[in-house]
Amino acid sequence: MKNEIDKQYEYMEKVSKINSNQNLLYSIFTMGCQLNENDSEKICGMLEKMGYIKTEDIKQADFVVFNTCCVRENAEDKLFGKIGEMKKQKQQKGTILAIGRMYDARKTYYSKTS
Repeated sequence: MKNEIDKQYEYMEKVSKINSNQNLLYSIFTMGCQLNENDSEKICGMLEKMGYIKTEDIKQADFVVFNTCCVRENAEDKLFGKIGEMKKQKQQKGTILAIGRMYDARKTYYSKTS
């Protein structure tokens, strides 16, 4: 049985074949803690293996990743603002949006301590 990492590489290769010769662009926004910076670097590497090219111009991006921290509330607030900005672009261009680390840690914490 293949391990999880081998499966991920297999999926990246499949997506790379689908994306070949398309010049697809991605943009990534990292909000929150230092761990998010590290995770974002890994995500960038994965997207590039799948044939995406990084752009700083979100309006050009075909794939946008929001990597946010669930602990810092201001990161969540920024995220919701950015998603609102992206709504029109998603509708017009079909931009793919992905959100990482977006769960409510407070609910998890309180449910465990109750």
